[in-house]
Amino acid sequence: MADGGQQIVQQILAGNVLQLWIDNPPVNALGHALRVSLAQGIARAADDPEIAAIVLLSHGRMFSAGADISEFGKPRQHPVLSDLCNLVEACPKPVIAALHEAALGGGLELALAAHYRIAVPGTRLALPEVTLGILPGAGGTQRLPRLVGAEAALQMILWNRPLFARKALELGLLDRITPENLEVSAIAFAQEVAARPLRPTRDRRDGFSDPAGYAAAVAQARAKARNTALPGPGRIVDCIEAAQLLPFDQGLAFEHAVFADLVASPQAEALRYLFFAERNAAKVPRPDAVPRRVRSVTVLGVSDDAINLVDLLLGIGVEVVLAEKSRAALAPGLERVVQRLDHAVAKGEISGAEKDRRWDLLSADLSGDMETLGDMLFLAGDFADPDANLPDLPASALMPVVTLGRRGPGGSMGLGLMLETDSLTGAHPRQPKLVELIASQGNAPEAVATALLLLRRMRLTIVQVVDKPVGTKLIRALRSALLLVEDQQGAEPVLELLQRWGMEADGPTGARPGPDLFSGVAGRVLGAVANAGFRLLGEGRARCPADIDLIFCTATGFPRWGGGPMHWAARRGLLVLRQDLLHWASDAPGLFTPAPMLDELIRTGLSLAALNTDAGG
Repeated sequence: MADGGQQIVQQILAGNVLQLWIDNPPVNALGHALRVSLAQGIARAADDPEIAAIVLLSHGRMFSAGADISEFGKPRQHPVLSDLCNLVEACPKPVIAALHEAALGGGLELALAAHYRIAVPGTRLALPEVTLGILPGAGGTQRLPRLVGAEAALQMILWNRPLFARKALELGLLDRITPENLEVSAIAFAQEVAARPLRPTRDRRDGFSDPAGYAAAVAQARAKARNTALPGPGRIVDCIEAAQLLPFDQGLAFEHAVFADLVASPQAEALRYLFFAERNAAKVPRPDAVPRRVRSVTVLGVSDDAINLVDLLLGIGVEVVLAEKSRAALAPGLERVVQRLDHAVAKGEISGAEKDRRWDLLSADLSGDMETLGDMLFLAGDFADPDANLPDLPASALMPVVTLGRRGPGGSMGLGLMLETDSLTGAHPRQPKLVELIASQGNAPEAVATALLLLRRMRLTIVQVVDKPVGTKLIRALRSALLLVEDQQGAEPVLELLQRWGMEADGPTGARPGPDLFSGVAGRVLGAVANAGFRLLGEGRARCPADIDLIFCTATGFPRWGGGPMHWAARRGLLVLRQDLLHWASDAPGLFTPAPMLDELIRTGLSLAALNTDAGG
């Protein structure tokens, strides 16, 4: 039973087929209670002579998003996911996994342990664990290559490339695609295979039919994995190789040992830290706030940020009115939108038909002629100036008014928005990845919720800050520290550091293997940024240390597996960091003099982890 008495696995007998319905919203994560319930259902079916087959299905928007990663680092609760998968595979009755929308991570591993898999068209199958610095730890590295071979398995596990239903059927990962009712089709399929001999995935050899090709794919992947800075990719290749070379049970034991090593690694810890930071940063502060669905907006101004915003809004199907003070000012903005669309077509990012669809969503007007503003108003360019003369707004315009680049106008519906297009070099990429939502104490929860809903649709990394942007302050501290190092030691140590972090002057490229991420001048540079982070915390501009790290990593390209400056500071130790800052302060007092917030944390014994917890992280 889930919280509130909800039955998270429903057992329904349809003739001689037992349906096990997973119902654990929002994404059917395979937490402990659900694993227990599924194990009970499998045991019931195994012991009941009237039951000929089992079908695994799920309510909700997808089959399962996988394991509950909040369990990582906590005492293991049996059955663990690997135990459940082994139980499913060992069932003396055929188990059919009926998949819809997506089977991700542990959800796909559960399906791999079933004897058969069917899915509706378009279902997405993925094993994204590498993005958290780990690998599929419930048999995924051993069962998947038995079905699809090394090359396809490595594409999915090592490079995080999903398969969709049609391709999965071609490769043998799926046994059937059904465009009809999934439940009805699954029951019919179960009755069809009930009399067949069982074929556990562990006994399959389809993926081993070309031993030389398998070994070649492993060798090629191992060579590529050597160019990554994380330990995970190389160990994934080892596990895929083990699937071919070792008996299944030994391969499974090898996978479990590697998984345990990776979970405990500092890189995986940092990646999980930022994963949770990202989820927490985009949460609506007031769960009872009801957001408005945004279908149309008005953007006043044609600055770079405004055009970035228009591009993003059109991409998610929002109608946009682009307005300026004069036709002469408006025309260049419209031309830049056209250029963006043409560029996207030329690069193959969108089709010509999609370009036309987006263009049809855009209209233009002079600010003084507006009759309606839609569901949200954005102030950009000159209109973002506090002293700007705004057009008369309709009396009924009770929608969020969002100012780009600074704190929003006063009032409960006034918000600010900072599209982080800045980088270490000051370049402006075509598409921002980070947005800071600038809220104030007096903002209406409904306005914040509406803005968050819209930004989520844009698939941006969202961080909520207070009164003023945070990213610019962090980037300024980073640049100042790098310039100081260059003045004292020359350009070579700076270039070497940026290369190590994957933050070369021509743009983020991914951290490189080699020297330790934090060796040499790295500590001095990160110390300066962390000190700026402590000032932002003390001023109340950042909600928690994890938000600072998320902003820094996303805006600068600093490797996520490094965790960010505040994560580094916590591992360094606050007292040690303070001593370092005092040692460096004579070179740049404004940069290195310890922030009062750092002194306060040391005095009270409060940790950065506690601040993250207090903020809901």
